[in-house]
Amino acid sequence: MKLAIIADTILDESSTPELLQSVLCDFLQLCSHAGGVEASSSFDAWAEDSFLDSGVAINSQAAAHCVTDYRRTVVFLRGINAALTVLLSRFPNDSIKILYAGCGPYATLILPLLERFDPGRLDLTLLDFHQQSLNSVDQLIDFFGYEDYKIDLQRADACEYQHPGPLHLVVAEVMQKALEQEPQFAVTANLAPQLNPRGVFIPQKIEVELCLGRLEQELETFRREGAVDRESLSQIGARIPLDTVFTLLPREAAALAENAICNQSTGTMELVSPLVVIPRGSNTNGFDVLLFTRLQVFADYHLTDYEAEITLPLRCLELTDICAGERLKVTYELSGYPKFNVVKALA
Repeated sequence: MKLAIIADTILDESSTPELLQSVLCDFLQLCSHAGGVEASSSFDAWAEDSFLDSGVAINSQAAAHCVTDYRRTVVFLRGINAALTVLLSRFPNDSIKILYAGCGPYATLILPLLERFDPGRLDLTLLDFHQQSLNSVDQLIDFFGYEDYKIDLQRADACEYQHPGPLHLVVAEVMQKALEQEPQFAVTANLAPQLNPRGVFIPQKIEVELCLGRLEQELETFRREGAVDRESLSQIGARIPLDTVFTLLPREAAALAENAICNQSTGTMELVSPLVVIPRGSNTNGFDVLLFTRLQVFADYHLTDYEAEITLPLRCLELTDICAGERLKVTYELSGYPKFNVVKALA
């Protein structure tokens, strides 16, 4: 079966980037044909996106387009496959209850893996806010011959969804770079407490670091070389790491949400990080203030700078003329459009 070949190629650590891209293109074509949803970047005024209380649920076509973020897709699939293997061993007598939140129209991060596991050992819930995505997944289940698997399709807001019992595995990748726009934090805060104490939440950790750097120079390096070495940039003074301003660990997310404070000026709830001080003596001329996002998907499967669209740097456009010794206030706004706000702290 072609899907099995696609999965085997993705999970093969020796597969070249070119081969991985090729098989994921095959997967996209299969799913768009069988499920009826074409992939599109959908940048035309967020067409058909849904604006929720805790962030934007991107439309089905844009969700399908995420397959083309090839490195992200490969690392998540490898991490989830490893997590399932661990959980099946950890719970030898249980049916592994899985919730995939924000599954999109192709259920990309789980469907290619199913054939590798005994249908009797998996109890899968696929959740999405858009019925069009669920209709597509339903057709794909038939197309790929997964009728023997226990798969429940649920239309719901993952920020509010309550599962009927403890889960062994939660997969929730509903994020943009720097946790902006989409509700990754709110989804994690809601779903992580529903996990079995020995279960796994994917991604296991998300970190956002504040740095000074020359963004155009870094982007040019990335376009030319296909990678950016942050250690080398730091050593030659082309990037100045400042501080990790946010760490999202699933087990701590609900407590973070409960401890959010109200911004009296805007009326929105926010998470506040300690002040960040730009080191004295730093040459900040021509530097941008940047947010970098890094993920631990599972165990040794990571995504770091420039490896995926969700780990590209985000420039803090509101900050200019940064000087050594200045202090920066960093908050994460919890709203219908979650985002980081970085401003100069008052003296």
